[in-house]
Amino acid sequence: MNLKGRILSNNKLNRSSSEIYIPPQPGIIDQINDCGGDLDRIAELISVDPAVSAAIIKVVNSPALGRTEKVGSIPHAVVMLGIGRITSILKTLLLKESLNGLESKLDMKMFWKSSVSVASVASTICRQLNLAMPDEAYTLGLFHNCGIPVLAARYDNYQQVMEFSYSREDGRISSEEFSNFGVHHAAAGYRIARVWNLPEVICKAVKNHHSVDRVLDDQSIENPTLKTMLCVLKMAEHMVNLPEKLAQSDRDFEWEKVGAKVLDFSGLSEYDFEDLEDAVKYQLGSEF
Repeated sequence: MNLKGRILSNNKLNRSSSEIYIPPQPGIIDQINDCGGDLDRIAELISVDPAVSAAIIKVVNSPALGRTEKVGSIPHAVVMLGIGRITSILKTLLLKESLNGLESKLDMKMFWKSSVSVASVASTICRQLNLAMPDEAYTLGLFHNCGIPVLAARYDNYQQVMEFSYSREDGRISSEEFSNFGVHHAAAGYRIARVWNLPEVICKAVKNHHSVDRVLDDQSIENPTLKTMLCVLKMAEHMVNLPEKLAQSDRDFEWEKVGAKVLDFSGLSEYDFEDLEDAVKYQLGSEF
């Protein structure tokens, strides 16, 4: 594509993205930020909502986060995990609540089940490979497809287009969505991640999670964290067979396109990857 073509495409993407509803970040996040380091006040703010509190405790004690010490209360969770991690968990729970309020034909129960599976597997992969980002990988796993419910609420035929996207043998999922709507779920998800003030590396990973081969080939990206997070995400998606869960596709064409590069960057052979998958399944048990 020439420069003029890229400019026109970017203008189309920006215009279409601006027409998509982006759920605002709830006020409680700002209230927590205003607390500074007052852990007692933060715990008090979270504890006001019993349902959210219970959900946080459930996530914190999940095998996916690998905690050996069980957490029994919000104050304990805040002290044990710290403000940053608790806030990230809170954001994922509140985003789920916001997106569930959108009207669409999307099977939200299956969507969130698949997102939790990817998040759990991604976090576990990090621990198995001794990567110091299990919590960040969990957040990315939950957030990376958050643009899907937003587009499904905007376009009545989104589910059909998404299913066709995942059935493309070239693995170019975003291209199919863009050609139909002028926007794709990775771009919509990036806007949500930015509005919700997720860490910059997670925002970029959301934006590029269907452009992994391009990112891995880009020598100008000197910080390896983004590339590592994307590789972990792609491995997790493949392990849980995400294309089948989201789009009834019996083949993971995207993995067939990028899998070799992902494993090469991660220093894994095919046999290593099989061993890793077995270890993840053993660690997560029924959560896999």
